[in-house]
Amino acid sequence: MSVDNNKEIVRRLINILNSRDLSKMDEVCDQQMVYRTGSGDEYPGLDNYRQAIEASFEAFPDLEFSIEELLAEGAKVHMVYTMTGTHSGEYLGISPSHRSIVHRASSLITIDNSKVVEQVDYYDWLEFLRQLGAVSEEVRPGGDEWPAGGAVLRVR
Repeated sequence: MSVDNNKEIVRRLINILNSRDLSKMDEVCDQQMVYRTGSGDEYPGLDNYRQAIEASFEAFPDLEFSIEELLAEGAKVHMVYTMTGTHSGEYLGISPSHRSIVHRASSLITIDNSKVVEQVDYYDWLEFLRQLGAVSEEVRPGGDEWPAGGAVLRVR
């Protein structure tokens, strides 16, 4: 499979997610695929991946994924994307904040036989929680060399 075809599979996956027609995910995802999140959770199998996505849509009914960049080599596709949405439902135990999020992330996706067999997401979990209001707005980088004068983290 060419890298262009692999990139097209990723585009199709994002289009399926944005359309909310998750019944079509088996067109681009292997039944035995593994989804790993930036927070360290692992969802083995397409049904578990689908459930994780459905939970995200329940918490963020207007969630939208926008691809910024796709890079591919062999069976691997690196996707940089932005998620936007409004936190209107409970998410991982966090009550709805009704805040809008704009969160940049990336995924490393492995394709085999024209299907996604693995997706590993990478994102700034702390920034995501800050946008939800789950941690203080005062969260900033740490270290004596930083102009801010060190780390500040206040968990609510």
